[in-house]
Amino acid sequence: MKKFLLLLIIALVETKLFDCDVLIAKYGNKKLDRSVYSFEIVDGIKIAYRRIGQGELLVLIHGFMGNSSNFEVIFEKLSKDFTVVAIDLPGFGLSEKDPLKPLSKRYLASVVSSLVDKLGFSSCSVLGHSMGGEVAMWVALDKPSTVKKLILVNSTGKVEESTSYPNLLGIPFFQIFARLVFFNYWFLKKTWLDMLVVKENFDEEYFLKNYSLMYRTPHKVIENLAKNSDTQLLIQKIEQITTPTLIIWGDRDFLVPLENALWFLEKIKNSKLLVINEAGHLPFIDKPEQFANSVRSFLLEE
Repeated sequence: MKKFLLLLIIALVETKLFDCDVLIAKYGNKKLDRSVYSFEIVDGIKIAYRRIGQGELLVLIHGFMGNSSNFEVIFEKLSKDFTVVAIDLPGFGLSEKDPLKPLSKRYLASVVSSLVDKLGFSSCSVLGHSMGGEVAMWVALDKPSTVKKLILVNSTGKVEESTSYPNLLGIPFFQIFARLVFFNYWFLKKTWLDMLVVKENFDEEYFLKNYSLMYRTPHKVIENLAKNSDTQLLIQKIEQITTPTLIIWGDRDFLVPLENALWFLEKIKNSKLLVINEAGHLPFIDKPEQFANSVRSFLLEE
């Protein structure tokens, strides 16, 4: 009886948490300005992206559980010199949520390249943040003649995810647990704040909009990414990257430590490293001016 009552109490608490998250996500959704988005069908998938500015093309690729709005703070700064296109990768942001394609990073890179073609550009520079760095590297590997410059920002890709653990995402109970905990507004807000070093740059209204987009991501997308991880293959090919590369890293990133940046610097021959002090996993939010100026200088130099 006691066990039953305990389970009942847990179920009631979880239901209340779920209800709160749904309401917060709906509130954040109302603040989204959909007029700033454009859409293209790429390989049968509806892809959302944001485009601003004029000039040579710079593609921005977000990280895991991210979306194009992550780069909002640097849009205006970079659009003075470039056509900036920030994509919502399949399964994220406002892009299609349940694509049937195998979501390897290499496949995501092919979506990025196809979008560039659809927009009428023959060449571009590519910036990838976190998981988006892996996608950007695949673009440079598979389309080397079209990628003029590569920028990796606190990128993953150094260590392959372990495949020795059971696929918990396929278990209904774990799916509910993950939704209630890892998609919980307060949990994600704390995680976001922890990733920032300059806490005063946290914008509550922006985060509400971002949360509503994160909350849309179904567990099937995360499961698809995990099943189709190709990080180990990227590690084997990374030394083949010849594109001029700028590696940007926040010195206080606890998610992807600075030692990873040194590894990329060693493996990618034509690369250089910029460490941004007093910045974490989101250096473009911690230090937007320094970040944008550094990107601009790198892209404009001969």
